[in-house]
Amino acid sequence: MRLNKRSEGYINYIKGVKREKRNVLFYQLLILIGFIIIWEILADLNVINTFLFSKPSDIYNLFIQYASSGQLFKHIGVSVYETVLGLVIGTVLGILVAIALWWSEKLSKILDPFLVVLNALPKTALAPIIIVWVGAGIEGIVVTAVTISVVVTILSAYNYFMNIDEEKLRC
Repeated sequence: MRLNKRSEGYINYIKGVKREKRNVLFYQLLILIGFIIIWEILADLNVINTFLFSKPSDIYNLFIQYASSGQLFKHIGVSVYETVLGLVIGTVLGILVAIALWWSEKLSKILDPFLVVLNALPKTALAPIIIVWVGAGIEGIVVTAVTISVVVTILSAYNYFMNIDEEKLRC
């Protein structure tokens, strides 16, 4: 028995699915707007430190100011440059270390516990410490991006190297 796509049951089902999606979107927007309103009120009442968390209205005003003056794209460009530079450096270093680990079984055994600990560290939580050590300029952002990507790249590439089919290694 074929289901007719134009049947009343099918049409009601589609309407129900659409209604459910609208309801979910409504509640998601309600939660987001409520969060922003509570954030703004708490900032106005000095319950939260605006130096650390700012205020939604201040963020919006700064966004408008940067967008109208043309500085927004400059800041976006700098952020993208810092992130891509850190990612490239971390990926290259990670692949080089993974090759060294694959090449030397002894080195792999020596560095294994350190890599496990480094992988378990919350790298983004270390960002404030890195910025204090290295500085708040481009160096701090690049070093943070490198620390986030290098350990993951090492472990991923090393795991890939170790699981290569033996038939593919023969030339």
